[in-house]
Amino acid sequence: MAKKKTLKSYQSKVTRAKTAYNKARTTYTTNNKKLGDLKSRRSKAKTTAEKNSLDGKIKQATKSTKKAKGKVTKTKGAYNKAKSDLATFKKSQAAERRKAALNTKKKIITKMQKDKPGYWKAKRPFVIPKYPRSVNSYVYIDNTTESETVTTDLTTNSIAPGQYVNHYTQTSPVQRQIDGKLGGSLISKIKGLKEQFDSLKRWSTNGTEIELHHGQRQSNHSVLTSVAANFDAPRDNAVPVSVAIQDVKWAKSEISKKSKKKTTTNKGANTGKKTATKGTRKDTKPKAGKYLTIKKGDTYWGYHVSFGTSIAKLRSWNGFPDKTLPIGKKIRVK
Repeated sequence: MAKKKTLKSYQSKVTRAKTAYNKARTTYTTNNKKLGDLKSRRSKAKTTAEKNSLDGKIKQATKSTKKAKGKVTKTKGAYNKAKSDLATFKKSQAAERRKAALNTKKKIITKMQKDKPGYWKAKRPFVIPKYPRSVNSYVYIDNTTESETVTTDLTTNSIAPGQYVNHYTQTSPVQRQIDGKLGGSLISKIKGLKEQFDSLKRWSTNGTEIELHHGQRQSNHSVLTSVAANFDAPRDNAVPVSVAIQDVKWAKSEISKKSKKKTTTNKGANTGKKTATKGTRKDTKPKAGKYLTIKKGDTYWGYHVSFGTSIAKLRSWNGFPDKTLPIGKKIRVK
C-alpha cells in the first residue's frame, strides 16, 4: 500500500532537492575555475612537454566540467518540480479545507435550528468562524442593543504663513457593537454559557476571521476586537455579554507580471480585408449560471453554504434585499 503523502514529506523533498542543487552548483563552480586556471597556465607554457601535459589535464577538466554542468541542470529541474509539487499540494489542501468548512456550516445550521429554534426564528445575531472545524463553532447573542460606527480621520498640521495646506482623509473599518446576553433557554446552564464565551474569547485572541449573521446588520469578513462578560448575574440561564466586531478586507497584490513576448507585424501582408476575430463579444457566449426558484425561508447565507458562492456576489447578481428575497422569483446561485 502506497504511503500517503503529507505536507512534511513534500517539504522534505524540496529541502533534499535544494541541497542537491546547491552541491551540484558548487562542484560545477570548482571544476570551471580549475579549468580556467589550466587554460591560463597553458597559455603561459613555454616547453612542448609542459603544453602536452596541460592539454591532457585540460581535456580531463573539460569533461568533468561538462558533466558537472549537466548535473546542475538536472538537479535544478528536480528542485523546481519539488517546489511546484509542494505549491500544488498546498493549493489542494486549502481547497479541501474550504470544502470541509462548507459541509460543516450546513451541519451547524441544522444544529442551531434544533438547539435554539426561537433564536433562529427571531433572527437573533450569531457569530460563526469563516472556516469552522466543529458543529459547535457558533455563538448566539440575545441582543438588546446593536450599533454600527464608521470613523473618518482627518490629518491636522500647524500652518505657518506662506505654507500650503496639505491634508488627507482615512476611513477606519466598520465597527459593530452588540450588547445582550448568552442563553435564553432553560437548558442553557452556566457551564455551557461559559464555554460559549470562551469560544468568543478564543476567536478574538487568535484573530480568527468570523461571520456575523441575522440581527440588524451582517458581515462576512470580520474579527472580534473586544469580548466582555458579567458573571455576577444571579440567573443560571443567562450571561450578559458585550462584543465589538470590526470588518476586515484581504489585501491583494498590485504587482502584475508583464509578458516578455514581443509581437511583430508584417506590413507587407496587409490585404485590406478584415477577418473575424475569435473571442469577440458577439461570438463568445456568457457562461451559464445555476438558477433556483426562491422558497420561503431561503437566504443569501443559505445559498452561500449550499453552493460556496460569496454573499457579495449573490447580491451583485440578483439585487434582492437580504431579508426580503421575493418568493417565487428566479435567483442565480452559482
